[in-house]
Amino acid sequence: MSVRVSEGNPSQRSPNSPSLQAVLAFCAAAVVLAFAWYWVIAAVPAEAQTLLIVVGSVMGLLLAGAIAASAYHFAAAAHTRERAVRAEERVAQAEHRTAGLEQELRQFAHDGIPDLRRRIRQGSTTDAAIAETAQPSQEALRSLIVQLGQTLGQAERRGAAAMAACAGAAARVQAQVTSLLAHLRELENRYGDQDGVFADLLELDHQVSQMGRLADSFALLSGGRSGRRWTKPIVMESILRGAMGRIYAFRRIRVHSTSTAAVVGYAAEGVMQALAELMDNAANFSAHNTEVHVYVEEEDTGVMVTVEDSGLGMRPRERRRADQLVSEPHDLTNLPGSRMGLAVVGRVAAKYGLTVNFRPSSRGGTGAVVLIPQHLITRPRQELDMPPAPPPMPADAEPAAVSTASPSASSPAIGSGGDSGGDLHDLPKRRRGQTLANAERQQSAPRTERKRERGDPGSRFAAFRQSGATRGRETAPEDTPR
Repeated sequence: MSVRVSEGNPSQRSPNSPSLQAVLAFCAAAVVLAFAWYWVIAAVPAEAQTLLIVVGSVMGLLLAGAIAASAYHFAAAAHTRERAVRAEERVAQAEHRTAGLEQELRQFAHDGIPDLRRRIRQGSTTDAAIAETAQPSQEALRSLIVQLGQTLGQAERRGAAAMAACAGAAARVQAQVTSLLAHLRELENRYGDQDGVFADLLELDHQVSQMGRLADSFALLSGGRSGRRWTKPIVMESILRGAMGRIYAFRRIRVHSTSTAAVVGYAAEGVMQALAELMDNAANFSAHNTEVHVYVEEEDTGVMVTVEDSGLGMRPRERRRADQLVSEPHDLTNLPGSRMGLAVVGRVAAKYGLTVNFRPSSRGGTGAVVLIPQHLITRPRQELDMPPAPPPMPADAEPAAVSTASPSASSPAIGSGGDSGGDLHDLPKRRRGQTLANAERQQSAPRTERKRERGDPGSRFAAFRQSGATRGRETAPEDTPR
């Protein structure tokens, strides 16, 4: 244990202080010189003793003072060396303690803080998380762990409350969007025969669908669920058209697909959401007069969807960042500004096991490759439940009677040979009022067929795209990249 030395006068503290040694040296020198000079004075005549006494006293005092000064300096030097040794010992001890503190602090920063944060995020209470975390030997670090745990616990509770509020608000918006879309479906079915009104309704439907995509994005990022849930497989054509219907620049998308596969119902909405985000990014980061091409290929490991644009492309650092966003778990605090698209794709990929990566496009821009795994792929129910094809009908056989249960499936008869009883070469006879009835059935059949097709998202989007093309609408300025 080191000896603490005060900063006062050394002569007041230690018997070996320089001042005390100087006094002792002065006294000893004075006594010795006094005896020696007394012997000298005693040996000289009496008339010279007075002068010798004065001279000897002065010289003795000077010599004793010099001896005392020398003793003081020697003692001071020794004391300084002793203090330097003790100071070095204290410095070595302090360095040892500092090194141990730095080691524990480094270990705490590398292992303790992440472990404490992970336990709190997993639902442990603050006290339990602190108790389960490795405790350092330094009291200061133990106090730091307690304060840090309390701060992290409060921040986690505030973050969870904010996320829950955001998820609740997104769920309300999703419900409103779903209700509004259902009402628009009814209006489209009601006014489907009026081309102008129908086109405006489809345009409004498209705008609401984009709002629904944003609400779904907020819900996914805040831990909620998507707004739609499908109970049956959705074919790839409807998946792609549903994704296109949720972005602004859908007219620039060109789909190249002959796939007959379908995505299982519980994952169809997520796949549509991910593809919509990738298509939207490709359209936003490329020129307005260019096209975005989407290719679909069926592989042994699943269905591969490639979205290619002809924009400026990504630098290697940006491509690594994009791959990290869609493949690794991330915190919302790390999102780059208002670009949420890749974060949404990453959430969907992690939820359903999709594989997403980016590469340079053959068109000069960026290509996003999405692999839908095999366990999410199935065949449409129509193909699975399709009955065997009937044998070919002879050329001279009459076609089977067509059911008139649905107006769209019926076809107007030209004549009524069974009732006429005339020759086959006779001209058909037209009954009174039959022409008007046939014309009404011909007009009602396309409308009914259009109403039935409107229930399928792919057919509805095809009708919207066709109406938009005929109206000659141009693409608006580029949206803010997401």
